[in-house]
Formats: sequence, C-alpha cells, structure tokens
Amino acid sequence: MTYLVTYFSRTGNTAALAHQIAMRLGVAEEPILEHGRGDGIWGSLTGAVGAALGRASPVGTPQNDPAGFDLVLIGTPVWAAAVPPAVNGWIDAHRDKCKQVAFFATSGGVGFDRTFSRMRKRIGKAPVAHLAVNADRLNSDETEEALDHFISNLKATQS
Repeated sequence: MTYLVTYFSRTGNTAALAHQIAMRLGVAEEPILEHGRGDGIWGSLTGAVGAALGRASPVGTPQNDPAGFDLVLIGTPVWAAAVPPAVNGWIDAHRDKCKQVAFFATSGGVGFDRTFSRMRKRIGKAPVAHLAVNADRLNSDETEEALDHFISNLKATQS
C-alpha cells in the first residue's frame, strides 16, 4: 500500500500534523504550494474570502504524481469554516488521479464538518477516514490518541 501525504499550511499547524502522520506511516510528505497569494493581512483576508466562496487558486506541480499512490491524504487548515483556495486548486487539478482519499484538518475549533463535506463534494469521492485537530491541542495526549485511531482506520481500510 502506498500513501501520499499532501497538505497546505500557512501558519505551520497543518504542516506539523502532516509531519506526524507521515512519520507514523513511514512516508514522505509534500506541501501544496500556492502561487500568487501574498502574505500578511491582505493575503489572509483574500484567502478567507476565497475559501468562503469556494474559489480555487493556482498551485505548483507536485513532485509526486497522485496517480502513483493507492491512498492520498489531503491536509488543510480550516478558513472561514471552509477549504482554502490552494487546497481547492490542488483538488481541481488532481481529483481524477486520486484512487482513494483521506482528509485531515486543523482549526481553531470550528468548521471541520463543513470543510470535510466541501472537500468530499469537490473531489467526488468519500474519504476512507478523516482527522480533525484543534490547533491549540496539536501536542496533546488527545491528539496522539486521535492520530493512532486515524492511522489504524487507514490501515484497516487498506488490508
């Protein structure tokens, strides 16, 4: 079974979670690189508005072709209770290449269900598993248990 862990992260929280997942699976991780959005307040504001409206932004070509993996894990922060434009752009570009998907997300605590629902609708397939982590609990025992459960679910669906 081959896994690709790909993610978008602006503050580093989703990147930290992606790293923990990749380490537990023993696979590499690959960031989604967004083109054209600025940093700072303006970039955050336009990103949040774009997320709320379901917009997609251009992203870089991944080093790893998702078609070469049995399961693609897509990680995202939750912006305005929605999916950031960079993740929407990645999904739009690669949805047909993903055989199976799983989702993981970080947030300040709200919007997980809506975010996962929008990702499922956009990619056109149900995830085999999903993981929601509050950003302020990334290094907690609660997150460790949730990660263990998520990884177990992934492996169970692939056997």
